Amino acid sequence: MTTVLDLSTLEVIIMCSLLCSTDVIAAVSLIKPEKQPKLFSLVFGEGITNDAVSIILFNTVVEYSRKNKEFTAQSTMTITSEFFVLGFRSIMVGILFAVLSALMLKGVRALTKTPVVECAMIFSFAYIAYVLAELWHLSGIITLLTCSVMMANYTWYNMSP
Repeated sequence: MTTVLDLSTLEVIIMCSLLCSTDVIAAVSLIKPEKQPKLFSLVFGEGITNDAVSIILFNTVVEYSRKNKEFTAQSTMTITSEFFVLGFRSIMVGILFAVLSALMLKGVRALTKTPVVECAMIFSFAYIAYVLAELWHLSGIITLLTCSVMMANYTWYNMSP
């Protein structure tokens, strides 16, 4: 038996599942980052990842529902593959911009003369990665998260003392 869900019903179902998902705001508010920085980072990162995965899944299902196809067992596989492609592309954009920022700071030493220019460049690269991911209908949150983790590992070592 196949059923066809209209866009409004599908959006209501997905929004309800997003709103009912557990959120880590209460847990994060109880943890003092000064006393337990690692625990704070883990809980905060888990919450961001949960939110990002929910947003990617929501966007994937809404995009699939706009095609006005019947929802069958094969639809699940299509949505799953689109979910992974969207996530992979978002991660790749974040990695690309983090590597570009690291190479830019390493190669163009004129940018490392003042901390203000360095910070502005790092924020600009991360923001451009986020904006381009959103313009390309990818997940800006996953892109920004990936970009920031990669920048912490690679761009940080190319900054001036």
